[in-house]
Amino acid sequence: MKNSTKILLAAMGVVEALLAVVLFNVVNASVPLKLLIVAAVVAISLIADAAILHSGSASVVSDAKKLKDADDYIKAFYAWLNEDTPFADHIKRAISQLESLKRKQKALRAVLDDSKDSPFLTTANEVDQYILANSKRILNRVMIYDRGEPHKYNMHVAYLQEILGENAHVLSDFENLILEVSQIGDDATAATPCLNELTNALRSVRSGPESYGQESQQDPPQQMMMQ
Repeated sequence: MKNSTKILLAAMGVVEALLAVVLFNVVNASVPLKLLIVAAVVAISLIADAAILHSGSASVVSDAKKLKDADDYIKAFYAWLNEDTPFADHIKRAISQLESLKRKQKALRAVLDDSKDSPFLTTANEVDQYILANSKRILNRVMIYDRGEPHKYNMHVAYLQEILGENAHVLSDFENLILEVSQIGDDATAATPCLNELTNALRSVRSGPESYGQESQQDPPQQMMMQ
């Protein structure tokens, strides 16, 4: 549980207790009715506390339906850092890569003046989709790890390292492309060797084993082909 969540719950507990005391002393009613009002306040408070805990839980934040962009995945990864997971270092690296992706996307759009028809922005979107897809794979692997099967821990670590390595490769090529674009602007006809390198990287990198307990099974190749 996040420290901020603990502080919030503690503060709410104090406020709720004070409110119950005030209501008991202020309300002009019989003792049984006062007790009923206090019980109602306590019940509402417990429901509110439970809602806060549930909304901030890693499993809820990691719901695939809620994960749309880099910020969503970063939020989900931070939620898992507050869980008792043995993959904290890998999660921190995934967060760092997503933050790097956001900075690079912002830099490229600044160089291109956010031109909607630039082929470089098409490439940037494909990089974004690729990193987010790998982020989903990382989350899935973190979630399915069973502490009751410690002999499979190394298999999971190898998978996470492979995915993070692929991300690092693509991000490095993406940075090189941004450097080239910063020199030529949005001239799509200019030579950009790093565009070819990035295209090849997105075509060639492969995900590691996705199915739990099946170390040899590979994810389908990434279908992010450049135009």
